[in-house]
Amino acid sequence: EENPAYDNYINGEDGIIRHWLEAGASGWRLDVADELPDSFIDRLNRAAKAQDENAMVLGEVWEDASNKTAYGVRRRYLLGGQLDSVMNYPFRDAILGFLLGEHASLIMDRIETIVENYPPQVLRILMNHIGTHDTERALTVLAGEPSAGRGRHWQAQHHLSAAERESGVRRLRLATLLQFCLPGVPCIYYGDEAGMEGYRDPFNRGCYPWGNEDTALIEWYKKLGAVRRGCAALKEGSFAAVRGNEDIACFVRADETETLLCAVNRAWQPAGLALPDPFENATPVIGDGKIENGVLSLPAESGGIFVVK
Repeated sequence: EENPAYDNYINGEDGIIRHWLEAGASGWRLDVADELPDSFIDRLNRAAKAQDENAMVLGEVWEDASNKTAYGVRRRYLLGGQLDSVMNYPFRDAILGFLLGEHASLIMDRIETIVENYPPQVLRILMNHIGTHDTERALTVLAGEPSAGRGRHWQAQHHLSAAERESGVRRLRLATLLQFCLPGVPCIYYGDEAGMEGYRDPFNRGCYPWGNEDTALIEWYKKLGAVRRGCAALKEGSFAAVRGNEDIACFVRADETETLLCAVNRAWQPAGLALPDPFENATPVIGDGKIENGVLSLPAESGGIFVVK
């Protein structure tokens, strides 16, 4: 990447970056951005913006990109002139960890750390996912036996039972509810919405299950997408955690036009939570639960979005 001839081939006026943007691409995702020198990312960003000032440069960074150290160098991904945004693995880890038993305060701590560390311009366009081509399928993580480093033969032989799949789908619905409500842009790994399972590569990269999709799950994703499109606060609104308990994760998204409360109960039994003003009379938008006399009640393994009128 430091070779001038190669740099020109990629980033020059007639280089790869500008060629494909001119052909209609909207931006570039940099695989394993840690392995690209800062100077190369600088030049790539300049080439992209010279061709199209709105072209996006997205980096694959698994950790907090605001303070990442790679190969002994503190990276400056988000300080301007490099990455516009990153793949949001910290949110994925927080969501799945919570649904697998971690205390609700931990998911809020992890999310608030990213909200506080990332510039708002980056935060609004984070690539929020709960699974990618490099991870086990979310459904498998949420309901399957942990692979625990076992090899491909073991992974190939293990699939979800009917009971595990039922439990996994319930948890996946909660995971996606959180995914669609957090700051950033919800991004779906193909097939998750259809109920695909699978351990690590190549089992997480199977063909889409045409004719065997989980149609009810697809409808849930469609409803979440409709809510996301219809609620301005979920796009650029502020984020604030609401004190919950061990099993309830709860936060607020708000802008000048609306205030939304997102709450998830991951417990196997109903749970309640006393709410502060102004949520005593909030009404449901999607999901389960109700608010009466300032108390939020959620059935077992359920969640919902509520709006303040």
